[in-house]
Amino acid sequence: MDKINRGFQAKSLLENELFREVLNSLDEVYTAAWREARTPEAREDCHRYVKLCEKIVADIQSIANTGVIEQARQDELERGKKGFPWPKIM
Repeated sequence: MDKINRGFQAKSLLENELFREVLNSLDEVYTAAWREARTPEAREDCHRYVKLCEKIVADIQSIANTGVIEQARQDELERGKKGFPWPKIM
């Protein structure tokens, strides 16, 4: 699968209501468990789970951003092939 399609799929996933609901629910559950944890190890586990959810979202966002960048690059290449001038870089 190419970078552009992966980017669109990642963006779609991040915008998916059910996916967002699941992530928010996990955050609430792990944050509540962290506050009620009775041992440092339990608190650390909850903290790791919250950070893992954040990492998952960040990784998906990165894929989405890569797709946007690749689409812009492809558009620039196509514009160049059609004889349009390249934009000036300051």
